[in-house]
Amino acid sequence: MLAQLIICVMVTVSSEGADLMSDIASQIPEFGYDERVMICRKQIEKAVYQFIANTKVEGCDPAEVAMAIADIADDYILLLAQKRNLTH
Repeated sequence: MLAQLIICVMVTVSSEGADLMSDIASQIPEFGYDERVMICRKQIEKAVYQFIANTKVEGCDPAEVAMAIADIADDYILLLAQKRNLTH
């Protein structure tokens, strides 16, 4: 699971990365959006905590690592939204 998280986190902000995440999302069973988000969170939460705790970046504490991951995730969400708007 940690390896999957690392792949998700390390996917570059590119069309290939967006396609990869779309493929992953398509494998989640048909539930409502809220249910899918909770299912996803439950599956990766422990791995995310472990990743944050084990990531050693000089000059950064775990809270800063977590914030960086949140910023990356936010950028990725914006990229997906932009791609969706371009295709619709």
